[in-house]
Amino acid sequence: MRTIISAISLSVIALFISCTQQNQPAQQQTKPEPEVAIESSGTIGEISLYKKYKEFFTMGAAVSPYHIDHNAELLAFHFNRLTVEDDMKLGKILISPNSYTWTNSDKIANFARKNDMKMTGHALIWHKQQPFWLFKGLSEGNPDDIEQLKSRMKKHIFKMVERYGDVIDNWDVVNEAISETAGKIYRDADEGSDWYRVFQSEDYIYWAFVYADMANKKYGRKAKLFYNDYNLANPQKREKTIAMLKWLIDKGAPIDGVGLQAHWNLNHPSTAEIQRSIDEYSNLGLLIKISELDVSIYTNDDWVNSMWEDQKVYTAEVSAQQATRYKELFELFRKNSSRIENVTLWGASDETSWLNYYPLMRKNYPLLFDKKNFAKEAYFEVVDF
Repeated sequence: MRTIISAISLSVIALFISCTQQNQPAQQQTKPEPEVAIESSGTIGEISLYKKYKEFFTMGAAVSPYHIDHNAELLAFHFNRLTVEDDMKLGKILISPNSYTWTNSDKIANFARKNDMKMTGHALIWHKQQPFWLFKGLSEGNPDDIEQLKSRMKKHIFKMVERYGDVIDNWDVVNEAISETAGKIYRDADEGSDWYRVFQSEDYIYWAFVYADMANKKYGRKAKLFYNDYNLANPQKREKTIAMLKWLIDKGAPIDGVGLQAHWNLNHPSTAEIQRSIDEYSNLGLLIKISELDVSIYTNDDWVNSMWEDQKVYTAEVSAQQATRYKELFELFRKNSSRIENVTLWGASDETSWLNYYPLMRKNYPLLFDKKNFAKEAYFEVVDF
């Protein structure tokens, strides 16, 4: 009997506690903080970005096949240029010496053709995402091995220009070859570049531009040839990049311009530093493109020590800061439009931005459209002029 009474008593107590908790004021309950603390616009925007900017430059977005399936309306309405985010890189295209995988890149190129868009070819030569066989058996500085690698490079570039030269009007011929390390200009073998390791010099950069120009001429194309990199508004890296560009120009390399990747944040780099960069690269007789634009909401990351900010809530205040930042950037781009070929956002919307996963897993909100493809405050500032 005592056991039964105890059980009943415990049940009553549990019920009382449960009811008491349910009747507590809302502010005393623990709730997860929302990722986004502002309401969506509920529209993709009524003003087309590329039509608004048609007198200044083309407007692009970096995409994957996912975007073609899920963001087609947004892409067709707002952009007249596409960049293939990953699927035109050598490691994705050339699985084995004579086996090309075209499915994903063809899907994006065909969407661009159907919608009368142009494309940026990204990227012919890069030190990452290489097929495993490309450098196998090639030793450092061996003349025969260098010629073998040059042959492989030439074949790949010719294949790409042949297949996509009708829709691609500019190529990122070489991507991210400049070192971030003090005291040296080029990314070498210690920094993961097998191109530099085999050549034992930066000569591979020169030959990439030569072969891209040769392919243009063979297939009757006129695509412009760019060097593309990040942190190009950083004074130290800008100085190194200018040294490399002067070297290419002095060697007679057929280079047309430089791509500023523009992975920036709410306050860095300054517009003055960006303007200085545009001026200095243009003074070499080169065109400029803003090749990979996004605006991170994280401003206190420590890249030197790999220390990152905690997840932030996308509040009305953060949205306003981002909108102001985009406004000032596009004012700067319009002012320099005679020198800027195109502006490409690195992604279609916040949903699939690479910054949600890099440098670590945390939500970022770096683009003009939210995860539902709806226009953000930043979009309205960009079209309001």
